[in-house]
Amino acid sequence: MNWLRSPPTLWGTVLTELAIAATTLVVAEPVMALVHRFVFHGPLWCEHKSHHEHPTIRRIVRNDLLWLWPLLTSALLVGFGDPVLVGFGIGGALYVAAYIVAHDGVAHGRFWVPAFIRRASILRVIAKTHRLHHRGGRNGVGASPFGVYLAHLEHRWGLSARYRPPTKVCPPTVAAVS
Repeated sequence: MNWLRSPPTLWGTVLTELAIAATTLVVAEPVMALVHRFVFHGPLWCEHKSHHEHPTIRRIVRNDLLWLWPLLTSALLVGFGDPVLVGFGIGGALYVAAYIVAHDGVAHGRFWVPAFIRRASILRVIAKTHRLHHRGGRNGVGASPFGVYLAHLEHRWGLSARYRPPTKVCPPTVAAVS
């Protein structure tokens, strides 16, 4: 009965990719909040710690390299995947780009962001809420919130009430010339 199915049209393929990309973009934020809390502030603390030590530095730090795996995965999905996998790749790449602009560009000022983007209400709220994560609030350095776009809700709802700061001892890093 395979002859009854018509091949997908270009519009059908594009709409599939866009729908999956949009879904991936929305789902990525809570997933990355969990990854940040339980992986970056857990087993990968030694890599992520560089971001907490130098949040405004304008050079590459070890933490920046953590974004290579999702970007490489997205590139492979877009380059070699079927429409569903291409949608996942596009959505993942868009999330990483949006995260880098909101977090590194606006919240930390690590690179220039146009004023009309910096002044957007949501980005000002993100920057203000993200300062709580770096100051630690009542729960120590790197405490709640762990997300970026939903961080104000995460903080308000107390989703990290049982958080304990990482105690992992990291080897000293080689100081880079800036």
